[in-house]
Amino acid sequence: MRGKRKKNKLIIIISIIIILLVGIGYITYNYIQNNNNNLKKESLIKEINNHYNKFVKTNKETKLYNENNEEVGTVGKDVELSLNKENISEDTKYFKVITFDDSYYIKYQDVDKIDKLSEVSDRYKNYIVFNENIVTNDKTLFYDDNDKLIYSFNKSYSLPIIIKDTDKYGVEFNNRLLYVKKNDVKEINKNNNTDKKNSSGIAVLNYHAFYDENNAEEKANCTTEICHSKKQFKSQLNLIKEKDMLTLQMKEVEMYIDGKVQLPKSVLITIDDGPKTKIAVDLLTEYKMYATIFLVTSWFDEKEYYKTDYIELHSHTHNMHDGGKCHGGQGGAIKCLPEEEIQKDLKQSREELNGSTVFCYPFYEYNDYSIKMLKQAGFTMAFIGESNNSDNLIHVGSDKFRLRRFVIVTYTTISDLNKYFDQIK
Repeated sequence: MRGKRKKNKLIIIISIIIILLVGIGYITYNYIQNNNNNLKKESLIKEINNHYNKFVKTNKETKLYNENNEEVGTVGKDVELSLNKENISEDTKYFKVITFDDSYYIKYQDVDKIDKLSEVSDRYKNYIVFNENIVTNDKTLFYDDNDKLIYSFNKSYSLPIIIKDTDKYGVEFNNRLLYVKKNDVKEINKNNNTDKKNSSGIAVLNYHAFYDENNAEEKANCTTEICHSKKQFKSQLNLIKEKDMLTLQMKEVEMYIDGKVQLPKSVLITIDDGPKTKIAVDLLTEYKMYATIFLVTSWFDEKEYYKTDYIELHSHTHNMHDGGKCHGGQGGAIKCLPEEEIQKDLKQSREELNGSTVFCYPFYEYNDYSIKMLKQAGFTMAFIGESNNSDNLIHVGSDKFRLRRFVIVTYTTISDLNKYFDQIK
């Protein structure tokens, strides 16, 4: 009997131990599971946070969604976006995009953090919009000026035309200039977008060298009628500023001639040769005015001081700014040298100027042979000096290889400039 009780007691003790072990195991398992779940939750939240910032950039071409989780469009790769302030949790699947007027969402894993948005040029806001709107297809694709896809949306838009390019239209979308390809447009409608008129012409000023009138050595070394004092140049820039004229870049001049863009009252500032131009470069940068220097590349190292956003460099030949080479005038070499020699020079000039396609004739001298050589070398525009014609403006449809300029000399007055500018209507 005692043996039986002992046995029962042992069974009870063993049972209790088993129950305790099972209980401890269950509690330990739950603890480990909860801990693992917490770790997973923390890891997920950390992962989501690693993608979230006020500003982000897409890491691939990705989809946009509306509040009903319906796909409404796409955003191209490496496109910058602004995000809504988010309370990140393990349930966060999307970030709200506030870049657009409408509310859209994007998957969190499709974007990466950036510190700030890149600056986007708003220069197009100076242009005069056409009184025409494009109406896009039911799916609208927007590209940048390099034909990279930026956005697509599953709906049609009616948008005023800013630029009429060869195979696309420039429009304002989301407060930036983007392009819609012509084959994505179903119709063009007349629309009263503006009462402003396209400028009747572009003024083109031609300068050469500059000196500081307070520097005796500079003054002594700059005595020709095409050598301008800092004071004279500054007074002329002030006039341009007072008249609120847009100073142009070369691509804008070419688009204007081709009827691709409409401009307000505008001026193109050009400087020939290269040497003795630092004063002009510094003043133009200070005034935030654009200009072109036509550089004789064999004369001058363009890397010395042209590191400014306001100066672009174009060709004045590599080493053909020599007189006495051909008959007539000052004997500019481009009028008669052998084709092979000219092409070699022009090729080197273009290469040293990052593929420039704009040219200025040395001594303002040219002939049909010169124009043929330029076209063969890949140039699309060329500038002369003044014409006997009193109208020395550039117009829509002007001959792009005989573009006139108003040559500025030491005795050019503010009154002279005013009269020239007043030709523009």
